[in-house]
Amino acid sequence: MNIKWLIVAILLTAVAVSGCGDKDTTTIETDDGQIVKITTDSKGQDKWCPVGTSWKTSNPTTGEEISMVYTGVREVDGIQMCIMEYTSNNPDDEIARVEYMFSENSETFSWKSYYADGTVQSEMTMKDGKMTIIDETGQVTEYNQ
Repeated sequence: MNIKWLIVAILLTAVAVSGCGDKDTTTIETDDGQIVKITTDSKGQDKWCPVGTSWKTSNPTTGEEISMVYTGVREVDGIQMCIMEYTSNNPDDEIARVEYMFSENSETFSWKSYYADGTVQSEMTMKDGKMTIIDETGQVTEYNQ
């Protein structure tokens, strides 16, 4: 399991969230024996940030787990941002946790990747048409759209 699972998680969660109401859990077993659980809980929440909705996959053979959950809304620089967190206990994954925040119109976002020890691996932000990327060495790269 690696970062590709994060992309799969986002897609699966988006599918699960569309049209959901109260809390609901769906469990799927993949061909390779992994268990995928999708829990939706968007009652009273905006569809763009269904706090409580989660996605988790586990490998019963190895004990590896990765998960993603919508954790809340935070105001950043006057903009309401939805927060999603991805975690992995797979020792082969370079990234142990990712915090992704995005505005309702998706024009502003922040993506921070963390190592298992909690230090930031990299960071990418987009605000007012300007993308800023900070790599693990602290090098800053900026792009204007």
